[in-house]
Amino acid sequence: MHPEVFAPSTGKLVMMSLCTFGLYVPYWFYRNWQAISDQEGGDIWPFWRAVFAPLWGFSCFPRLNSYVSSRRRQLAFPPLVLALVFFLLNFIANLSMFFPRNIGKNLWVIGLFTFVPLLPMNSLMRSYQQSLRMDMRRQDRLLVWHILIILFGGLLLLLGLAGIFLRG
Repeated sequence: MHPEVFAPSTGKLVMMSLCTFGLYVPYWFYRNWQAISDQEGGDIWPFWRAVFAPLWGFSCFPRLNSYVSSRRRQLAFPPLVLALVFFLLNFIANLSMFFPRNIGKNLWVIGLFTFVPLLPMNSLMRSYQQSLRMDMRRQDRLLVWHILIILFGGLLLLLGLAGIFLRG
């Protein structure tokens, strides 16, 4: 049996990650931990592993890579390197609370890009699913709530970025 991993289109992953201010990233991990749990069984708690994704990424990325490598798919970067970059982006983004206002106030912008290490893994999983001829339309479609999040979250994101860059 092949696990049905969660690999939305790259555009959807990027838009939802940016417009939810990074909250889509734990959702991506949650869905993939569910797939791992279905495949392996055992006491995997997908919710908590998604909440602590910066730490559990070191376990998630290699597992997902092992599923797709059975279909002769290769990841461009070692999974542990992707996990380390994901961890570091999260760490740096959260440093702002430890710096004075004038130094750390804009570090949150780095947090917007925590999805970047997910892109190679997501792309690899999409090719894996395509090689198995899985129907990925369900993962790719944008529902009404996706569109609303993109509209309102995108507006908030633009206002936040404008506030940073247009300050006089």
